[in-house]
Parts: sequence; C-alpha cells; structure tokens
Amino acid sequence: MQGFWLTAGLGLLGFLGYRAGRVWVDARRRGMEPVHRLRWVLAGTISPSRYWWGARLDAMPLQERADLLHRETHALDLSQPDSLRCPICRAEVPRAWRLAAGGRPVVAPGPVRCPRCDFRLDACRHCARFLPGSAQDWTAGPWRTGDLASGRCSHYKASQPVEQACAPGMARRLRARGYDQIRAPLAIVDSFLPPDSCRAFTPDRRRLREGGIRWPDARHTALLRLLAYPAAVENPREVTGTSA
Repeated sequence: MQGFWLTAGLGLLGFLGYRAGRVWVDARRRGMEPVHRLRWVLAGTISPSRYWWGARLDAMPLQERADLLHRETHALDLSQPDSLRCPICRAEVPRAWRLAAGGRPVVAPGPVRCPRCDFRLDACRHCARFLPGSAQDWTAGPWRTGDLASGRCSHYKASQPVEQACAPGMARRLRARGYDQIRAPLAIVDSFLPPDSCRAFTPDRRRLREGGIRWPDARHTALLRLLAYPAAVENPREVTGTSA
C-alpha cells in the first residue's frame, strides 16, 4: 500500500511539474519578467485556464490573437464566437453571448432567436424566474417540475381572477371573503415565447444544460474577450471570415 501511495504521489508531482514547465516556457517566450512568470506558474499549475485563456492572451501580439480567434472559433463550429449552435435545428444563432462587467459571459440582450426555427435562448423556460406548471402545481408543492410547456413568472405580476391565480380551495376562500381578483405571478402560456415587455430574463444554467445548451467555458469566454478587444484586430468579424 505504501508503494502505491508513493507511486501516486510521484505521478502527481510529475504531472504538476509538466504543467508548471509548460507555463514557464510559454511565459518566457512571451517576454514576461521572472517574477510574473513565477506568479503564473503557480496559478497556472493549479488552474491552467487562468494562464492559457487569461494572461497568455494579454501577452500575445496582434496577429497571434487574430489567428487564435479564427482557429478556435472554427473549432467550435461557429462563424463568430458570440454565436450559439441551436439545439433544435443546429442553425447558428447570432449574437447570443456577451461579456458583462468583470468579464463574465452572459446572455446577450434579447431577442436571441434562431434564424431557422422558433428557438429562443432568452425564452421563459430557460429563466430562473419561471415557475413551470399551473397555479395549482406551483402553489401545492415544489415548482421545479418536468413540464416546462407553460407556467408563471415570479418577477412580473398581473391582476387575475382568483380561479386562475390560485388552487381551487384557496380560490373559494378568497371568493368567500369578497376577492374576485388578486395580483399574482404573470401567466406564461408558451414558455418558448417570453412576454414582449420582459426585461428580467435571468438564465438558469441547469435548465440550459438540460435543453442541450452549453454555457461558455474558459476557452469560449476567452474568444469573447478577443472579440471585444479594441486592438485585437481592426475588424474582428472580418478575421473570422464573415461581415458584421
């Protein structure tokens, strides 16, 4: 047993040393000062994406950034890094992602819709504020049901007849007290189509994943950064082979 743990420990040290060596060599090639190299060796050994898709991009010359943007976007099977492959028809959904303050990827302001089918990235069924099912469903128990066809919005409210807004028992009690209507979560008839007035879409990553939509990882986020760099290329959309 001691021999096993010794072998495993040596293997782990060798693996971490390989990671550290790659970061050191690349950082030196890019002209980083020794103190900065050491810093990124430590960070890149534990979390490689922090160097390879972070600091490394900042140290790249202009043309290398442009080449990387083109090559990695092509590897994602996209014409633009801010696009999304539709999970229904596989068409390319343009301008689906953008970077928020701090460099975090977020869903771009809507509508974000597929040009070929009725898929919407910013649909209610992908929103964390969406309560699936009927009023009876979400007032009687856990609201995360499997039926996402219709439901209610926990953010927006509207005046509704008590029979539509509440379970039957509660509706009868409210009627008995003289309430014909109450303000309740807005009804969502078709969860594929958000209300036109919606400005509160908040993506639920679990629902996106279950719908076959992959949230941008470190590589994809780095490409969004490259696209947003003012000095990355004169026209980043020309580099990736399309026009704006």
